[in-house]
Parts: sequence; C-alpha cells; structure tokens
Amino acid sequence: MNKTEIAVIEFGTSKIVTIIARNRGIDRLQFMGTGTVPYDGYSDGDWNTPDQMLQRTRDSIAAAELEANKKIQEIYVGVPGDYIHVCCTEAEIDLGADGVTEEACELVQDAAAEKLRIAEQGGLVLHRSPAWFQVDDGKKTMEPNGRGAVLRTCTSFIIAETSFINDVREILGELGVTILGFLSPTLGESLLLLSVEDRDRVSVLIDSGYLNTEISVISGEAIIYHAILPLGGGYITADLATQLCIPMRAAEQIKRRYVFNPDEFDQDAQSEVYDARGHRLAFSRETVSKCVEKTMDELCNMIDLTLKHDVLELLGARSQIYLTGGGISMMPRARDYLAERIGQPVKAAAPQTAEMNSPVYSSVLGLMDLTFDSIEHQEEQQDGFGSKLFSGFKKRRK
Repeated sequence: MNKTEIAVIEFGTSKIVTIIARNRGIDRLQFMGTGTVPYDGYSDGDWNTPDQMLQRTRDSIAAAELEANKKIQEIYVGVPGDYIHVCCTEAEIDLGADGVTEEACELVQDAAAEKLRIAEQGGLVLHRSPAWFQVDDGKKTMEPNGRGAVLRTCTSFIIAETSFINDVREILGELGVTILGFLSPTLGESLLLLSVEDRDRVSVLIDSGYLNTEISVISGEAIIYHAILPLGGGYITADLATQLCIPMRAAEQIKRRYVFNPDEFDQDAQSEVYDARGHRLAFSRETVSKCVEKTMDELCNMIDLTLKHDVLELLGARSQIYLTGGGISMMPRARDYLAERIGQPVKAAAPQTAEMNSPVYSSVLGLMDLTFDSIEHQEEQQDGFGSKLFSGFKKRRK
C-alpha cells in the first residue's frame, strides 16, 4: 500500500474491526476493505478467550484483504479504553524575548510531562495533547501568540498498558504483520465526533459499548478526564437471554427493538423472535421492560454518579454531553431515557461518513481519522510516533 493507503485494526469489546482505506483529501476516507469479526472481548485487563485471539484477528484482517484485494503487511493498532491511562496537569514556563514560539509551546508541555513524571510511569505514551495555552492572565486558547512573561498550559497524556502492547505484538507477529504505531481510538473519536466549538466549550462523550461504557471529557485537543464503567449494552442482552430463556441472538434483537418511554402505539406491543428451531416466541412489553430497564437504570445511575462526582466541576455553562457507541445509542429513545435519568440534555454523536456511519463504528473511524492526521504531521514529531501529536500551531480540526 502507498502512503495514502493505510490499514488499522481495533479490538472492541465485542468485535475486531480491520479497515483498509485511502486518504482522498477533503472527503478524507475512501473505504477499500473492511473486516468485522465478533469475539468475546476483554475484562479486567485480560482477553476473555485468549486462545481464540489469533484466529479472530486473522479472520478480521483476511476479510478486509479480500474486499480490498490487497495484502496487509503493515498496520496501525488502536489501544482500547480499558488499556489506557489518562493523566493531565497544568504547567508554566517563563517566556523569553521572542514571546510565544513553537519551541515555547513544546517546552511548556515538556514541563507538564516532568511535573507528572511521565517517564517514570511505565507503559507507552501514545499522545501528548494540549487542552489550552495561556499567556500571562490572558484568554485560554489553542492558538497562543504575542509576548508576555509566562506561558501556561493544560496538557494531557494518554499512556497504554504494556500488557496490551505485548499481546498484540505477539499476535500480529504470528500473522507476519508489522505494527507501524499504536494510537488511542478514544481520542480519535472525540476529535472526529465533536466540533472545535464543542471542544473549546469542554464537552463529554459517552461511548456505551457492549461490555463497558467510556466517559471522556474533551477540552481543546485533549482528553482531560477518562473513566471506564464496567457495564454496557451487552448486559441488557444477557439479562434478557437469562430471564426469557432465549438465545443471545434473539435477546439482542429484542433489545434493539425495545422502545423507551413508549407512546400509545408501542405501549402494548409484544416482542417477537424465533428460537433456534424456528419456533415463534412472543413476550409482553411488561416482561421485557423489567429486564431492560433494570439494567438500563443501573447503567444510568453509574453514569450519573460519575458525572456528578468527577465531571461536572470540569464543565462550563455551554458544555454538551454526547452519546455514541453500539451498546444503547441505537435503542429507540434510549438517549432521551438517559437524559431524563441524569437530569442533563444528551445529544447524539455519530460519524458523518457515507459508509459505516453508525455509532457502532464511531471508535474505529476515529482511529482511522486520527491515524491519517498523525501521518500528515509525523515529520514534525521529534520524540517518536504520536508522542507529541498535537501542537498549538496546527490548523484546528473541524
């Protein structure tokens, strides 16, 4: 593949996705081949079925290769939210006679790294991203300029756990695929889905997946807060399967059709599925509701507690909360149900692409977009791939 064509792979909580795409400038992505393979994911830092990882990864890559009619020899890897640590701090330096320069912006971020003792934390630093810069007591901005006495910053670092890095290196090494870099899909989807204005106002992105829910607070080009909640849409499916004594596939169908806060036409609707032998099964809304809303309420409560205890103090009057991911966001009126439970407006966030524009693919498309952006600026990086991904002198992403 040439420089305008890349391959990425993301290990989600329920599926492995490989994409081969071409950079087409303004329109950005042209998908050449994709491979989505279900698997059992991970929990508590370990693969749930480690003996299946090699084959599932091979299947995902092979599907993308077949569709694109291209062989993947090199690939970029997304590090899941379960395997990253986000740390953020403010730092300052004295400005010289030249005032704000690109070098000064790098030096003040170096000061933030020293303050956090990043070099001593272990793991792989994926990204170093500024949330804002400030000259003296002026306005906090991503594009500092002028002269002053002091340059301040709030800078975020995303660090990947070595256990994931080592596992994936071994898996892809077995398949003869070279890893070109590790990046954070969490950061990628935040930059892809949220506008510059939303990020400048500080916003929250809730990505509810199959086995967990990520909560990220984004300011400028940085994630300034990150948390993983051990509950996702798959738990609703599992509860339905257990309580109704039906296969997981049928339970997932019921979950996706379930309507929260139904109107008069949905109030008495039955949920119908077919079992493995083709027999029709019907369940009343009351029966289904007890399973769905019990788990949904538990998830909403966890989100609410996280927002109130850790997040709200980081937000401003114009901050927004967004929901994405395949766990609950595609359930009819789930977003409204969540907003009601947490007492905050919640907006939908999904990729604005001609293909794969479902919230299910928000994370991997963010990874793809971030990878292309990183490649474009790789020559500016002096300390290794991705370690200083964003600079205050870059053109802001839309």
